[in-house]
Amino acid sequence: MLKPDPKQKHDLARMTAEQRGAYELVVAGEMAAKSENIAAARGVAMRLKDERKVITELVAQLRKARAKAGVSLSELESLTGINKSSLSRLENSTAPNPTLLTLHRYAAAIDVKLTHGIT
Repeated sequence: MLKPDPKQKHDLARMTAEQRGAYELVVAGEMAAKSENIAAARGVAMRLKDERKVITELVAQLRKARAKAGVSLSELESLTGINKSSLSRLENSTAPNPTLLTLHRYAAAIDVKLTHGIT
């Protein structure tokens, strides 16, 4: 049996059996929907985590290529038009979220080609 939520105005003791049954069906439906929503959100979170890993790896590769090319962050700032602090945050973030334009500008500045596709 469901207990009334003290924050709500539903008083099960004052409801008829029919009203109580309807109320319990609504609450049960909401609980089922909540469980489904939680499961769906977990799936989305896992996909986002996987995408972040890919982006983090890509940024690490760009940083390594920049170091190999001997380009400093100050030089990269001049070449890309992206301020040095933003470039530093991009390279050092545990969860970077750059735009494709930012990645392409970075790659072009250090003379590497950035490719991506659909699978």
